[in-house]
Amino acid sequence: MKNKVFILIVIGIVTLFIALALFNDNESNTSAPDTQSQLRLSDIHGLEVAIDNPDKLYLPNHQGLYSQESDGVLQKVGDISDDLMSFAVSPSNSAVFYASGHPKTGGNFGLIMSSDAGDSWENVSEGLNGPVDFHSMAVGSVNDQHIYGYYQGALQRSADGGSTWEYLDNAPAQIVQLSSGATEGLVYAATTNGIYGSNDSGDSWDLIAFEGETIYAIEPIGDRKELLVFSAVSGMQLSSEEVTNWQSIDLSASDPVLHIASSPSDTNRAYLVTKSLEIYKSKDGGLSWTVR
Repeated sequence: MKNKVFILIVIGIVTLFIALALFNDNESNTSAPDTQSQLRLSDIHGLEVAIDNPDKLYLPNHQGLYSQESDGVLQKVGDISDDLMSFAVSPSNSAVFYASGHPKTGGNFGLIMSSDAGDSWENVSEGLNGPVDFHSMAVGSVNDQHIYGYYQGALQRSADGGSTWEYLDNAPAQIVQLSSGATEGLVYAATTNGIYGSNDSGDSWDLIAFEGETIYAIEPIGDRKELLVFSAVSGMQLSSEEVTNWQSIDLSASDPVLHIASSPSDTNRAYLVTKSLEIYKSKDGGLSWTVR
């Protein structure tokens, strides 16, 4: 009798342990968070499309650099956790990135560069009156040795990949965003007084459109000469190739567009980010938009 009782106790203990183990395993499988799929960004400081993949976006923010592909999942790029205030991809090398901003320890880090698609970064230069913190930056679409950065109310230009810099004294005031055009020396500036353009790498500038309006975002469409812009007054606008005629683009987003990026490898593909951090996509050169 005692042996039967002992066996029943042992069986009961073993059964209990098995049940607890199965319960814990089920809990870990159903409640453990998928950190990548649930990742959310607190802000976005820029938007770039990979030059060899029209589905891949790069999103710099306060915690470093992130990427997103068509599945919508955000992935951390590299180990950098510094505040990237501006970011640009080389037009000729998909692994070369440029950035400027603040290290998490404080101060500014000037211009930095990655040659391995964001896995590691190296200092390039401090810029003028630096270390600079470019809140807007553009790399020449044809000549990536030309880099433009806006810091403390002044536009700077480098003609040697960021090693040395000079001020562009004729640049427009209150630049919000910079973008390079499809031809050598063509650069655009979105300002609080409309859109300005330069055909000589920033030596001289002309007011193009939307005088008196604050332009939040500007982007040439691929290798074409149209411009996509978002104005605080006129909303989303798409230009003709001569940038003389404009058409309003219907956008369902109720808040301002902060960044626009077009795909170098698919001239009909474009993306935008709104103030509420929603990402929209276009497959027809910016004429129509849907939430990504």
